[in-house]
Amino acid sequence: MLTKTQSISARLSPDDYAYLMSIDRNGALTQSEKIRELIAMARESVAVNSFARAYIAAGETILPIRARYAAEGRRSLLVEALLDVVAEGAAAIQACANEEPLTPALEQRVLPVMASFLERIHLLVQQDHPRLAAPGAATHIKRQIEDLRQC
Repeated sequence: MLTKTQSISARLSPDDYAYLMSIDRNGALTQSEKIRELIAMARESVAVNSFARAYIAAGETILPIRARYAAEGRRSLLVEALLDVVAEGAAAIQACANEEPLTPALEQRVLPVMASFLERIHLLVQQDHPRLAAPGAATHIKRQIEDLRQC
């Protein structure tokens, strides 16, 4: 293992060199600084706090449940919304775990997740015959929303 910095040499195509030199991050000006930033970008894309990586990991966790749900052949807007909010919410939490401060970062990351969930619930409430496995669920949700509106 190296205990000091290591010098490297590489031949780049004009396009790759133009891309490398276009990196404008953390004040990188020299070729060496830009390569270090490129390495940092690559590390971030596979790190625990990468939303894409966290989303894939969370999605894989609930994959057996999604497969079972699909195999049953009964579609439910509510179940689909739940599975998505769980996967995307878990990914948001993982991606923000090391953020400082945590709360504003997590709020920003979870806003689109919650907006999508609420849009589906709104759709469910607006339909006369929503796609649900248990028809009584729509009535229950509609009643809860009405109760919340009256508060």
